[in-house]
Amino acid sequence: MLEFAILGFLLDRDMTGYDIKQMMVLRTSNFIDASFGSIYPMLKRLEKIGLITFSEIVEGNRFKKMYTITQKGREHFIEWLQTPCTFSPFNQEFLAKLFFYKHLKKNDAILNIELFRGTVQDAMEKLSEIERTIGDGMDPFEYASLSFGRTYYEMVLNWHEKLIDDLKNTSLE
Repeated sequence: MLEFAILGFLLDRDMTGYDIKQMMVLRTSNFIDASFGSIYPMLKRLEKIGLITFSEIVEGNRFKKMYTITQKGREHFIEWLQTPCTFSPFNQEFLAKLFFYKHLKKNDAILNIELFRGTVQDAMEKLSEIERTIGDGMDPFEYASLSFGRTYYEMVLNWHEKLIDDLKNTSLE
């Protein structure tokens, strides 16, 4: 997925690795994000197989690599983009742990669920901040992915709130 996110960003404009990371933080972090430690090796791989090139530029007394998508990269990206998506169930750690919370004391399980819910709330707040700061500048597809993330996080928050209430009213110990 990282490969195609990078190629998609480079279809819009030439970018440095730092620019790509910033695009992920500001535009795609609700469905794809990567560290610099993942982005730069991927850029090197994409360059090696001819999907992107780079040129070195000087900006403020610093050398930077400016990456550009090649025609081969465009074709590869469009081929991927035109392939219909298939649905697969989520592979999420919290569901695996939740499944086995019966092995914890009820209060410990509830605490872990509340802590997880807090991380989802933090992620939701980041999406809301993105929407407030750059939402008007997004194209309809970018905005739709942001809206999906917000709706998904709301569902996760509501589901966990109900789960916590249900657990508090059960006789489990």
